[in-house]
Amino acid sequence: MSLKVHQVSKKYDKHIAVDAISFSIDKGEIVGFLGPNGAGKSTTLKMIAGFLTPDSGDVTINGVSVLKDPIEAKKLIGYLPESNALYEDLYVKEYLQFLGNIHQVNQLAKRIKTVLDQLGLGPMQQKKIGELSKGYKQRVGIAAAILHEPALLLLDEPTSGLDPNQLIEIRTVIKSLSTNCMILFSTHILQEVTAICSSVLVLHEGKLVANEPIETLLKPMTNNLRVSFEDDILFLKDQMGELSPFVISIDKRLLVLKLDADIDVKKKIMQFAIDKSLNIQRLQTEEASLEEIFKLLTH
Repeated sequence: MSLKVHQVSKKYDKHIAVDAISFSIDKGEIVGFLGPNGAGKSTTLKMIAGFLTPDSGDVTINGVSVLKDPIEAKKLIGYLPESNALYEDLYVKEYLQFLGNIHQVNQLAKRIKTVLDQLGLGPMQQKKIGELSKGYKQRVGIAAAILHEPALLLLDEPTSGLDPNQLIEIRTVIKSLSTNCMILFSTHILQEVTAICSSVLVLHEGKLVANEPIETLLKPMTNNLRVSFEDDILFLKDQMGELSPFVISIDKRLLVLKLDADIDVKKKIMQFAIDKSLNIQRLQTEEASLEEIFKLLTH
């Protein structure tokens, strides 16, 4: 069981939204799909789902081409779009029955009960979707996506707008679903990626700039230098000089630098402080976070 995206590209007029990206996902994997707004994530998900036709390249799911055999490929896909459009006048169970008939699900009543139990929707099945909280509506969207037991589950910002309790609940649900399928999970919440994903894809300006297990992505940058100053240093962000190649982020009084085994970055920061008449409050070495890696890759 695998998803293979091979040299897929998409242009809108002269703007290249997705630029010849390739990656693969296997059964049991939850892969985080990251990138700034406008990086091409949603366009990529829509091409994988068959809603958009790529200008070049191909997408295959378990060997079935989304371009050459779209009907068969779509039977293998469950998709929760960011908008999560639902028929809010329908009752939860009624909505799932409607979708199950479209998908021609075998033993539909039994499958609906399984999905309702899996997503904790049993007590809500006789309520209208429009009466549910945002968290429960997200559960209904996921229920709709997995009802036909897809091989590939595409989740576009599934935790957007949820409160902390709802985030934990949906995270647990997503983890439980990975046993029987592959999951591609688009999000802006980097903590969610470190909590549930085994690997990560990072898209920047349409290009794939990282495709690694999280541990591998963090390993080359296990040590960063965090320097706290007494005064605001934002006005110096364009005056870093020899420190520029090592700067990860500047935030008011905090400067984060990547360390280099061959260069004495600590010596350089001390000289920089002397040259700029700055007083250092604290200098600390610590592990890099995914947020800092993301900034570095998409700056």
